[in-house]
Amino acid sequence: MNYQEYRQSLNRKLAEKVQCELADFREDVLSKSPQEVYDAAYQIILKNDIAECFSEADYSPQAAKALMKSPNLLQDIYEEWLEKDDSHMEDLRQTIADFKSYMVKTEKILSGKER
Repeated sequence: MNYQEYRQSLNRKLAEKVQCELADFREDVLSKSPQEVYDAAYQIILKNDIAECFSEADYSPQAAKALMKSPNLLQDIYEEWLEKDDSHMEDLRQTIADFKSYMVKTEKILSGKER
C-alpha cells in the first residue's frame, strides 16, 4: 500500500468511527421523549455537521491516528464547539444586520424614497 492509499484508508476509518458514534447518538436520542429530542435539537444538528466534516476530510496519517484515539470523538468535538460557540452568534448577528439593511434599502427603493 502506498502513502496515498494508506492516508485514504486512515481517513476512511476515521469517518467510519464518527459515523458509528453518530449512529449510537441517534439511537440514544430516538429512545427519549419528544421533549428531550426537542431539547437536543442543537446537538443533533451540530453532531450531524461534525460527521459531515469528517466525511470530507483529508488528514495526514498522524492526525487521523491522533483523532481516532478519542474515545468519543463526536462528543469531544461537540463539547469543544460549545466552548467556542461565540463566533456562531457573531455570524448570526451579522447576518441579521445585513438582512435588515437589505430590507430597509429595498423598502426605500420600492417606496420611491431612494435617490
